[in-house]
Amino acid sequence: MRCVKKNKCIFLDRDGTINKYKGLISKPEDIELINGAAEAIRIINESEYLCIVVSNQPGVAKNLCSLDTAWEINERLKDLLIKRDAYLDDIFICPHHPEKGFPDENVEFKIKCNCRKPETGMIEQAALKYNIDLSESFLIGDTSIDVKTGSNCKMKTVLVETGLGGMDEKYKVVPDYRMKDIYEAVKFILKE
Repeated sequence: MRCVKKNKCIFLDRDGTINKYKGLISKPEDIELINGAAEAIRIINESEYLCIVVSNQPGVAKNLCSLDTAWEINERLKDLLIKRDAYLDDIFICPHHPEKGFPDENVEFKIKCNCRKPETGMIEQAALKYNIDLSESFLIGDTSIDVKTGSNCKMKTVLVETGLGGMDEKYKVVPDYRMKDIYEAVKFILKE
């Protein structure tokens, strides 16, 4: 029986980790890369790790943008990276939000799901699709939600000081590592 080697992945949060944090992004033109983000992703591309984004996008449920627009925003992110010779292996988003009562909310997406971080659905989908060994993988993000997600998936976690820098305080969690930004985090991971 042939043994298939599992892949390793550096999972990335999007807003505040790769692109500048501007609250809920509702238009493609709002995407602006953090300094060093494209370089960091290019370094991942040159390594043995996959590079996959996992991002909560509650703006869809709150009707700040459509699901199609959410994907256009991600296409803009990919285009900005490609212009700097970097690419993402995939992007997984959760358009849901469990809390109801927002003006003009999109009720189709106002559900409790298993994909909204810190739930593990997006990462489980990626692990299945790409044969990823989560115990050999990392999650880099700017919130306690990201740290909790990585912990829930038995991955090593890196909290970056960009974006919210862990100040969301939604969960009492401690990251495995704390770094200035995505560039510093990737350089550190790939030295390990």
